[in-house]
Amino acid sequence: MELGPSEYRTVQGAWIHVSAKLPEDPGAVVIEPGALIGPDVELGHGTWVGSGAVIYGPTRLGEKNQVWPNAVLGGAPQDLGYANQPTRLEIGNRNVFREGVTVHRASTKKDGVTRIGDDNYFMANSHVGHDCVVENRVILANGVLLGGHCVVQSSANIAGLVAVHQFVTVGRNAFICGTCGVRKDMEPFIAHDKKGSGEAFPTCINEVGLRRAGFSRETIGRLRTAYKIIFLRATPIGSSMDKVWAEAEARGALCPEVEELLAFVGRKRASRFGRALN
Repeated sequence: MELGPSEYRTVQGAWIHVSAKLPEDPGAVVIEPGALIGPDVELGHGTWVGSGAVIYGPTRLGEKNQVWPNAVLGGAPQDLGYANQPTRLEIGNRNVFREGVTVHRASTKKDGVTRIGDDNYFMANSHVGHDCVVENRVILANGVLLGGHCVVQSSANIAGLVAVHQFVTVGRNAFICGTCGVRKDMEPFIAHDKKGSGEAFPTCINEVGLRRAGFSRETIGRLRTAYKIIFLRATPIGSSMDKVWAEAEARGALCPEVEELLAFVGRKRASRFGRALN
């Protein structure tokens, strides 16, 4: 249904729908000229919306988010089965959506919500598809594309022009090198680079990222040992995760982070396409 001009009010050159919810405090949010805030949109304190940015509802933004010019949040999912149902986009606090970023609200195939956590940085022209979950402190560099139903766990870093297949999980503190194609789940704590085909695969522990995140030398060392057991062992263990766990324990490598990595690898290997979500 098209919306008539009477359903919007203009505030300093911005178009704001009468059903949008903004803080009552003067100056609590800044909406620049040419921005559009649609129906059923809620903006938290300290949010800034740049010129030409568009936020469609139902969408809720928490506090101190930045929506840069020409970003579009809350658009309908790119799903042929979607029939204008009232699905949602939920965004936490202190996220940055740079120029041209698009984040779609959900389809009806799961719980009807696309979720963005806190302190994430979405660089120019990156895209988050319907039903995705992006946790906290994630970086999506310029041109990163997330297909629908992806999960990006906290502190993952995805470099420029990476295309991520639908239903993929990117583990926490993982790094993916630029221009990779991603068809399978990406293990946590590991850096991934591309093969000759361009598809991402594990190459080493994400040591630089782990140090910056405050992981101890002991934990990084245990993760390095686990990586060698899983991916670099001279005589491959094969598909038996029991043997991987046993060797990690025998070599004194077990810790919560290594256990998380081994459990992730086990789910990936047990899945049909290398994507545990489907």
